[in-house]
Amino acid sequence: MMKRRKFLIAVCLSIFIFVSGQALAEKDHPLSPYPSLEELYEEVNSFAKNHPELVSLEELGKSVEGRPIYLLRFGFAKSPSKPKALIAGGIHAEEFIGVAVGMETARELIQKSETAPAVKELLTQIEIDLIPVQNPDGYNRVYETNGKGGEKGMRKNANGVDLNRNFPVVPGAKSLHPLAGNRRPRSNYYMGPSELSEPESRAMAELVKSGNYFVVFNLHSVAGKFLYPYTHTKTPAPDRELFIEIGKAFQAGQQSYKYKIQQSYSWYPTLGDPDDYNYLALGIPSFTIEVSTVGSNLADKGFRTFKEFWIANPGEKYDYWIKNDAPGLILAIEKAYQLTGGKPLEKKAKWEKQ
Repeated sequence: MMKRRKFLIAVCLSIFIFVSGQALAEKDHPLSPYPSLEELYEEVNSFAKNHPELVSLEELGKSVEGRPIYLLRFGFAKSPSKPKALIAGGIHAEEFIGVAVGMETARELIQKSETAPAVKELLTQIEIDLIPVQNPDGYNRVYETNGKGGEKGMRKNANGVDLNRNFPVVPGAKSLHPLAGNRRPRSNYYMGPSELSEPESRAMAELVKSGNYFVVFNLHSVAGKFLYPYTHTKTPAPDRELFIEIGKAFQAGQQSYKYKIQQSYSWYPTLGDPDDYNYLALGIPSFTIEVSTVGSNLADKGFRTFKEFWIANPGEKYDYWIKNDAPGLILAIEKAYQLTGGKPLEKKAKWEKQ
């Protein structure tokens, strides 16, 4: 009897150590506190499963390697005709903190839909959509290589294309520096063989064209900036003042650190960027939010080694940044709805491919 009891205790202890070891291994992953793509998608699915009255989940399409590109829709009494705002994260593979801010915004929308009358009313009037990860192959590659990126690098999709340079280029736009986008396949800023050549960029472009969107926010890292069009020229956009008002609303919602509001071109000129395409071709105000700052990340005690991943993403200050920015996104959406009436602005350019 005593031998059997000792055997059972040994078995239970072995199981406990195994399970605890697995949990510890996940917690101690080199990219912790960031989740794997599988863990992230489990939470995405839980939003819709646990809050069906508010949240629905759709699959926009598949990535190059066949992973689902998910879309979360938040709102009461959803309708195709409702005005919609879009938040999109993870177009660049290594920019995990942008994905994390999108997910924190989702959590806040769920919580505040029950506790904040203004948010509940907003979610009655409009729909807020979230693409958690636009580049799931890239996210998974960076995670599985412990932040090294593998042969495809830290930014690109599985075809080696920078998706943030794969959107239609403004007609007549002049060539810029190589980092703005180029046609060399080995470049980190490779625009692809043609506009919207990639399934990930096509999925987003088709969604925005068809969906009654009045504003789009693209989440990146790591400059601590709220960037508005244009990206391809220093010429001020005709709706510049409206853009700045939306940026100020975002600042007002930020809990501590306030990002600088500026035109994209004045900081980082680009071609094939979704912001100019959304604004000029579709009339939709579209912004890039650069989450966290290089200086903060380098000073972060969670900064493991001098690697690109930990320059682009905070470690110990993970919670600080996601909680700093998520409330700002909700206020910026509310302000954009007030200023636009929930409708696109006048289109500013004609495109051959719409």
